[in-house]
Amino acid sequence: MKKNQIIILALAVLILAGIVTWVFLQKQDQGIVPSEETIPAGAEENFYLYLELPSRSGKFLKFDEAKSEIHILYFDTEAMKIAAKAFRVDGQTIFSKATFEPYQPDLFPQKDLEKVRQETQTTVFYLSAENENENPLARLIQVRASF
Repeated sequence: MKKNQIIILALAVLILAGIVTWVFLQKQDQGIVPSEETIPAGAEENFYLYLELPSRSGKFLKFDEAKSEIHILYFDTEAMKIAAKAFRVDGQTIFSKATFEPYQPDLFPQKDLEKVRQETQTTVFYLSAENENENPLARLIQVRASF
């Protein structure tokens, strides 16, 4: 009888360990950052929300993959001079081509940003930086590109 109890106890422990592992893996899946090759889930709905954020329009300079920053060149109306501005990019930033109807999404994945040529007209809708030393966080990057 003791042998049967040990077998039942071992099976119960294995089943319990399996359930705990499955729950742990489910919680980890929720924290996955979207790949650069895919468009984030819910991007089309967020597109319309991001259009209400402050924006800066200018010419695309470069995308620094190491720092996850996009740089644009724009005309600063307060200082009346041309300036460069960097914006941070994260997994929730969405990328869109500006079409004839700029308020309609034409989304593309982040990896296609490398196809955008320098000095392409770009509008960045952003969240203000929390600290003065930080760059603003880009939420929507709209480029006038045809790729």
